[in-house]
Amino acid sequence: MSISLSRYVDITSGIGAGTNVSTRSLSGLVVTGNPLVPSGRFLTLTSAAAVGTYFGTSSEEYARSVFYFGWVSKNTTAPRALNFWFWNDDAATASLIFGKPATYSLSTFTAISAGQLSLTLGGFTHPVTGVDMSGDASLAAVAATLQTAIRAYSAGGAAWPAATVSYDAARGCFDLVSGSTGADVVSVAAAPSNDVAAPLGWLTGAIYSNGTAAQAVADNLIALNAANNDFGSFCFTTALAPTLNTIEAAANWNNSLNPNIQFMFSWSVTAADAAAWSAALIGIGGNTGTLSPLADEYPEMAPMMILAATDYTRPNSVQNYMFQIFDLTPSVVSDADANTYDALRLNYYGQTQTAGQLLAFYQRGVMWFKDAAAASIMTVMLSLARIPANAQGRSQVLAILQGVINQALTNGTVSVGKPLTITQQLYITNATDDPTAWKQVQNVGYWVDAVIQPYVVDGITEFKIVYTFIYSKDDVVRLVEGTDILI
Repeated sequence: MSISLSRYVDITSGIGAGTNVSTRSLSGLVVTGNPLVPSGRFLTLTSAAAVGTYFGTSSEEYARSVFYFGWVSKNTTAPRALNFWFWNDDAATASLIFGKPATYSLSTFTAISAGQLSLTLGGFTHPVTGVDMSGDASLAAVAATLQTAIRAYSAGGAAWPAATVSYDAARGCFDLVSGSTGADVVSVAAAPSNDVAAPLGWLTGAIYSNGTAAQAVADNLIALNAANNDFGSFCFTTALAPTLNTIEAAANWNNSLNPNIQFMFSWSVTAADAAAWSAALIGIGGNTGTLSPLADEYPEMAPMMILAATDYTRPNSVQNYMFQIFDLTPSVVSDADANTYDALRLNYYGQTQTAGQLLAFYQRGVMWFKDAAAASIMTVMLSLARIPANAQGRSQVLAILQGVINQALTNGTVSVGKPLTITQQLYITNATDDPTAWKQVQNVGYWVDAVIQPYVVDGITEFKIVYTFIYSKDDVVRLVEGTDILI
């Protein structure tokens, strides 16, 4: 034994500046009505094989994932993740259980004569007991026996007496559908003895989807953004058959996000609807429409794939959305059609090129820069004891931003030396109150400043640092004209 050294020298160790905030992913998201996506759950899969295993290889989700993950950019980058989110298409849905897919043996269930489990459904939690499967001649009969036992609980409201249990031979699982629709919570717990939940695959590996009330698309997207905003773009499945009203509502929601647009919304349109849909959506920021004449091809995902495959940490990583090659059937093969759809500001896959007429206000790099800046600032705020409301604090924020700006200069988000129009020069002068700021934007690529401002919260004066970052975006060449002279 000895006297502890800490009585004389007491040192506390820790990791300085050890907190890091992740930047948002720019992967794509598919809004689907497929009930295999649990309501309110953000589902992320990282390969087409994983999507096929989860949804089945005959599903639209799998077909989209094969197209999405199969593309490699000219920078030899590819999308790394595809996300899915459930929307009930403005209709109430029932609580669901999809059991774990497996190879089930009938003998496992015929050995059960007094099985039991605990089920929560329709607002009631009840022990289902006395489940006798000993005489069942098939897995479908096993499901029917359990259905009878669940329906016997007459005090459980409509959810129980009208519930259905079935065996899905294609997926190899036992499924349950509540007898009522609307907001609900479903769950299963194993019984302390004679448990039948585990043999049914209703515990580990099962999919639980709570019932939902009818939900307008904007409300659904609000819930999505609150649950998880770790994606860069989104679209709807063809099976949902979104109407113009749905597309317009989703576009307006995206355009309304503060402080500005956060996502790229991609939608598909037929030739017959092109003019009307373009007229309705052309003035809404953050959305991109694509001519999609074939039901089993998904050209509207092309801009999403380019965004998802852009690695902003690499030099010169910003990509041109035109002149990209995809495994698609051309939908425009003449100058006349090209002129028509260009005027409508719609994307299309052409015979000799892909058009990239991204609609109003969407700019490559904007989402990345905003998120990278926010993550960097939050990292420092979590790591430092404080950011003082004085010149030192202002300098700290500007130093934080400079790191992101340097990366933007490297990856091509910020363009150096791009000539500015008189209108652009006047706008920059007005925004900065600095008559020389436009020269810096033109020659250096950006102008940045930060000021400390007081504001009042619940009668208490607090302070914030407000920064302004003006930059010249990196435009791309979409046409090369030449004059060939033979002498």
